[in-house]
Amino acid sequence: MSEKLKFIYPPTGVTHKGPVIDSANGYEIIECEQCGFKHVAPIPTPEELNVLYRDKYYLDEKPDYFKEVEEDLEWWKATYVNYYKIFERLLKDGAKSLLEIGSGPGYFLKCGQERGWKVLGFEPSTLACDYSKRLGVSAVNEPFDKGQVGKHGKFDVVYMNTVLEHLPDPLGTLKCATEVLKPEGLLCIMSPNDYNPLQDILRRNLDFKPYWLAPPQHLNYFDFKSIEKAITRFGFRIVESLGTFPMEFFLLGGKNYIGDNKVGRSCHFLRKEFEQNLYKYSPEQLTDFFRFLASKEFGREFVVIAKRGSVPKNPH
Repeated sequence: MSEKLKFIYPPTGVTHKGPVIDSANGYEIIECEQCGFKHVAPIPTPEELNVLYRDKYYLDEKPDYFKEVEEDLEWWKATYVNYYKIFERLLKDGAKSLLEIGSGPGYFLKCGQERGWKVLGFEPSTLACDYSKRLGVSAVNEPFDKGQVGKHGKFDVVYMNTVLEHLPDPLGTLKCATEVLKPEGLLCIMSPNDYNPLQDILRRNLDFKPYWLAPPQHLNYFDFKSIEKAITRFGFRIVESLGTFPMEFFLLGGKNYIGDNKVGRSCHFLRKEFEQNLYKYSPEQLTDFFRFLASKEFGREFVVIAKRGSVPKNPH
């Protein structure tokens, strides 16, 4: 596609423009020149998205989410412990407070609390927020925005797991996140690594459609390069980059899970077994594997950890 779109997003007054690269579900996907990353056009209003995420998301879009999280809990806990260990390595001794933006069912917060961290979550879904409160963690049933800055103090870590892709103003939320960090604090972002090299192979050579496009649930499409560009805007530099297991490996190996939850779950179980064995017997090698994936821009999601100022990338 070669058409270029230009529009003003009313809540922020920002003009967005760029070439159209794809379309899905009645939305165009543009390579936005103002934002530095791909996103939908037009962008839904915050009011439209609040209705989706407060009341409908886990009921209509992810009806099996809580059951599957509980099935995968051992793997999730091992994954979360690994992230906390990285935070603890990068922080000064004694620094242990974390804010999670988009805290979902609360298991990441619970993991931190069990390790002695002071934790707080913001979760717009009433269903997910109530679930997390039953785990005994603190969560606020609201979106995190500039109105929340300053109300809950400063944190050593702000963590956002698969949140940026859902936001109508991700740069605005990133700015707010940086404002609630302590001077030496860490910003950790995990989001789908879209338009990545393996997806490009699948699309160009094996006739796959862009299955990763999911508006209006997913509005923004980041990758390792564009998230680094976004973080740099706020004076932060990446100190750790990880790629999660590339589920595209299964597609390239002939296991087409697109639109087939049964096949998808079976592929997920294989990935989960692989990672759990390495978490148990050689966690350092698994983390090194994730770093290698990031170095090649592979991974179904990226995980980046950033600090203020000019610091070396990926110190080990």
